[in-house]
Amino acid sequence: MIAARVNALCLDGPFRGALVRVEQDVGAVEVEDPAGRDRPARYRITRERVHHPSCRDPFVVLRWAGS
Repeated sequence: MIAARVNALCLDGPFRGALVRVEQDVGAVEVEDPAGRDRPARYRITRERVHHPSCRDPFVVLRWAGS
C-alpha cells in the first residue's frame, strides 16, 4: 500500500504533486526524483498538513527551496 511508504507531499517545485517519505520533522531535505530522471531537489518541511485520498493520515507539506 502506498500510504505505508510515503508521508509527505511536494506542493511545488520540480516534483510538484509527488508523494515521498521524509524521516524528520523540521528543516530541509533532499528529495530524490520520484521518476528517477532528474537530480534531487531541496525542499523545506513545513507545519502545513494536507489530506490525500491515498491515506487516512494527513501528509506533511514540502515546499521547494529553490535551485
